[in-house]
Amino acid sequence: MPAILDSDTSLDRQILACTVDLNELLPKLAERYSPVVVIRALATHVGGGLKAFVQCGVCTEEQALSVLKRVELLALDTSAPSRPS
Repeated sequence: MPAILDSDTSLDRQILACTVDLNELLPKLAERYSPVVVIRALATHVGGGLKAFVQCGVCTEEQALSVLKRVELLALDTSAPSRPS
């Protein structure tokens, strides 16, 4: 399991690194599945992960909702900041 983060800057760096890794994987999935299938699978994975995190006490319901609100903002609001929150 990754080390506990000690700052927002460290979290931002890790989010960016993970995003870069995902960006390498997504084109491979897009070769096998339609974009709708890929994004629905990602949504299912995120939703299931958040549910498990809340149930196991890794995060609160409020923190899980914050993640979902961030997704909504990034998906639907073109004025969203590009910096992870």
